[in-house]
Amino acid sequence: MDSNVIIEKSDGKKQQHRGGFSLITAIFFIIGELAGGGLLTLPHAISLASWFGIPIIFFAAICATISGFYLAKSWMILEDRYPEFRQGLTRKPFATIGSYAYGPYMGAFVSILMNVTNTCATTVFMLFTSDLLSQLTRSFIGYNICQWIPITSVLFLVPILFGSPIDFWPIAYMATLSTTIGSILLIISLAIQVQRHGFIHEYRIQNFESFASCFGIAFYAFGGAAAFPSFQNDMRDKNQFSKAVIFGFIGLLTLYIPVASFGYAAFGMNAATNILNNFESDNLLNIFIIIVRCCFLVHFSAVIPITINPVFLDLEELIRIPKEFTWKRLLFRTLMLLLMTFLGATFPNFGQILELIGGTTLTIMSFILPPMFYMKLCDNYEEKNDEYNYSLWLKIVFILLIITGTSGGIASTYGTLSRWEPLQSACYIAGSQNRTNN
Repeated sequence: MDSNVIIEKSDGKKQQHRGGFSLITAIFFIIGELAGGGLLTLPHAISLASWFGIPIIFFAAICATISGFYLAKSWMILEDRYPEFRQGLTRKPFATIGSYAYGPYMGAFVSILMNVTNTCATTVFMLFTSDLLSQLTRSFIGYNICQWIPITSVLFLVPILFGSPIDFWPIAYMATLSTTIGSILLIISLAIQVQRHGFIHEYRIQNFESFASCFGIAFYAFGGAAAFPSFQNDMRDKNQFSKAVIFGFIGLLTLYIPVASFGYAAFGMNAATNILNNFESDNLLNIFIIIVRCCFLVHFSAVIPITINPVFLDLEELIRIPKEFTWKRLLFRTLMLLLMTFLGATFPNFGQILELIGGTTLTIMSFILPPMFYMKLCDNYEEKNDEYNYSLWLKIVFILLIITGTSGGIASTYGTLSRWEPLQSACYIAGSQNRTNN
């Protein structure tokens, strides 16, 4: 797993990273980072767009795969041109790609986008965790999601202190395996639900705003590019990461489509933001749902350090916190955890945050910037060759990807903001403590 040898290719051009994780582990990181939230929310996404949601999911998967593939190629261009990137940890690789493509201002812009995106995404995962804990302990503790948010934050103080992905690679396996088991049991639960109560026959699009919001959730379900360069930077053979992207998204689709389809078939327009909250009291189903909730609780516990880590690496580089563990890391990451706790308490309705970042920052990071960076780096590359070049048809694909990503993001953001209720559900506003925000 963590070999300390250094590999050099026969052409002498691409000397590989110091000991790092393998292709399989990279695939697990991709699936582990993205799968949980997408699995629980995609039935709700389809309820917003009816069965048109299925092709939207496939569309988002194809776009994300193309972008992630060429984002990985962009990093390899940097390694070819600048040998210093072949060794050691680069704390902010995505921003570095942007800087070398379009200059330092683009690098700063990418850093801001990445930090906002991953901070909000981690907040969503913390809210999912709080919601799961609330549902699991309702009968004997009775705390609602607002009361669980600060408790959840304390529980994650230690896991977020790891240095980089290579320091906590086992949790990528834990995140993926727990999600896979949970999704299988969830499909079984949905099948039992359909068998006992029949299909919901009201399948329709509510309005344009809800249809547009489906894009935000679908983009969120596949929008992991902000963390991809960090994963790639910790691989033993970084040139293999483009393959990891392809297999990772195939794995995600394998999990997403059955759950999303069965969830919408079972609950129709009533599918909740968290599909687990749709199940009624039933002795057999209760057993399955409790196990599913435990599986996803394990998943979110594992994925939170994975998602927030690129933010820590980027900001710690900016404020010159040492790479070794010191009190400065402890203080900084504790303050960041307090910030995410405040965000969660302000917007405990995680569906709104999810849709908003899915249509804005995640769309830019995962669907717009990667093709732009790849084309620019190829244009700037002094030694033109077939490996780092793009044909006219690929340029057309990139342009269509940028246009459709932009259009879908704008439509999703409009749909979300048109239904936005700022601060009405905040935990610290009078009366909101009684809300469960399902």
